[in-house]
Amino acid sequence: MRTLLLSILLFSSYLATAQLWDTTRAASPFKQYVPQQQLDAFNLRQLEINKTGMYTLSAWALGNLLYGVVATSLTHGEAQFFHGSNTIWGAVNLVIGATGVASSYQHHRAMNLSFGATILHQHGEEKLFLINGALDFAYIGAGAAMWGFSDRVANQRARNVFSGGGKSFLMQGGFLLIFDWSMYIAQSQHAYRNLNRYTSGLAYTGNGISYTLAF
Repeated sequence: MRTLLLSILLFSSYLATAQLWDTTRAASPFKQYVPQQQLDAFNLRQLEINKTGMYTLSAWALGNLLYGVVATSLTHGEAQFFHGSNTIWGAVNLVIGATGVASSYQHHRAMNLSFGATILHQHGEEKLFLINGALDFAYIGAGAAMWGFSDRVANQRARNVFSGGGKSFLMQGGFLLIFDWSMYIAQSQHAYRNLNRYTSGLAYTGNGISYTLAF
């Protein structure tokens, strides 16, 4: 149950970013310094990065789900709870990955975004993976704590639950840590290479945002 609740946080974060995509289509307060064709290409490339990531997550999740179901039925004790926990992780992550893959094919959502909306959406994407990356440390910490605590539990079944579940948290959290930080780096580098010369002129003032364009 703990695994399910923590994993649902990832799905909630994804839905929040999807909502941000839709709400940032309003007219930008900034002048359109970047040609629309270039903005469309940038946002489509961003979709491709996400598509690759979501396919990777889905493949990992499907493998955990299928192998976990079989292994859970064939093992006992600690191993059974380890594979059972992996099965739950796999099911939840597969929903997240499949939803992400489906969303990445909606190219119309990446078209005709204004300069300001593109920046806001890019910031939202990077923030999403940063938040999830921070949660991954929590998963790993929780897994280590559960595994360590299992030695203090007298009941054998409870010991197996904590030990097997803890090892599952460590493995799943380790993968998600690599995945989320890889996605953050890929997205931030994409923005740096293509938008940095435009966004470097943005500055926050006491009443809003100013933009300085150097010629």
